[in-house]
Amino acid sequence: AQHTDPEVSFIAMRSGVSWGYQDPWFPFYMAEAKRINRVRLAYHVLFPGENPISQMDNFFKILGDIDYQKVPLVLDLELDHGQSKRRITDTTADAVNIIIKRTGTKPFIYSRASWINQFLIVSELPPVYWWLAQYRWPLPYPLFTPEYPTPPTLPASLHSSSGVTTWTIHQTANRGASIGAKAMHFMDYNRFNGTKDQLLKFAGHAQQPLLCPIDSKPCPRLFV
Repeated sequence: AQHTDPEVSFIAMRSGVSWGYQDPWFPFYMAEAKRINRVRLAYHVLFPGENPISQMDNFFKILGDIDYQKVPLVLDLELDHGQSKRRITDTTADAVNIIIKRTGTKPFIYSRASWINQFLIVSELPPVYWWLAQYRWPLPYPLFTPEYPTPPTLPASLHSSSGVTTWTIHQTANRGASIGAKAMHFMDYNRFNGTKDQLLKFAGHAQQPLLCPIDSKPCPRLFV
């Protein structure tokens, strides 16, 4: 039987890192994801010891003129750089507040439960969506590692009344088989907590049928 790749509904792309680095491939990836009509997310790696305003200025400079209602923004939190829990929480909270103020939308925080437990005071953060990574133990190269079943383990601090009790995206694998990218052997897999229609609505991509030029009624086979 002929192998077919699984459907990809959304794609996340790295914009840059901290205040000084801009990913040169970001504009191309964003344009390609738009061309193939996939929900796009843009993520930026946060350095906890650096000025959050400068880091977010870099993020928004890279983003340029995009529709923030259709491109959810993500803060990538994986690095502690020897900073205290207090400093990491303050930098993260400031970055989240800047995004909310500039876009009117709350961002994602991408991380894993163990990191959040160790380095974040969740109760002191503004409202965010949670994108949590949890994988299976990797198989040796070149084998692909199966996805970790949803749901991911929630950080301990998310169970409290002052925290968050759910997740929006689960990164289920970092050594999945590459989909549509022949130059890559491995690929990260992510699962949205909901249906495809709910994903489209979440990202402002509610499918609207094109009107038929003959009778001005919705055409059931064409969508934007």
